[in-house]
Amino acid sequence: MRSEMIIGPAFFLMVAFCVSVLVNAWQRHTRMKLMREVNNKLLDRIGSVKDFNEFLQTEGGTRFIDSLTVERVTTRPLDGILRAVQIGIVLLSLGLGFLALGTYFAARYGASGDDFEVLTVVGVIAGSLGLGFLVSAGASFRLAKSLGVLEPPPRIAPRDTSLTGASM
Repeated sequence: MRSEMIIGPAFFLMVAFCVSVLVNAWQRHTRMKLMREVNNKLLDRIGSVKDFNEFLQTEGGTRFIDSLTVERVTTRPLDGILRAVQIGIVLLSLGLGFLALGTYFAARYGASGDDFEVLTVVGVIAGSLGLGFLVSAGASFRLAKSLGVLEPPPRIAPRDTSLTGASM
């Protein structure tokens, strides 16, 4: 493949990515600025600690406090391992597909193979990344299993008071 065929689309993809990042940052900045203004106006209207306490007891106050706090999402270790397996399978399949296309086009259009070596290079990179994700997921699974992270916490059974005579 000629380099002109790759440079053009790559340039437009890079420009589109940069524009999307800038637009996303601008939207996030505008949203945060608007939330800051609303929160400041709301806090200015509340005159005393008693008024603030009464406001917090309402449903709107609860939502206000919830909007101020940053919620941290905890994920289970198994979720990350499964995500790595999914990414690994997709990348390995993509790499094998590129390698198959490179072999197919080289066999069909000539033995030189110089025009289709890009497919082989991309296939090897994607396949290597996929294999790396799968190995990483396997190592993470073995490590998490040996540390006991994957096992659910033991349940504490309710005490049976009928056997101990506590009900007498």
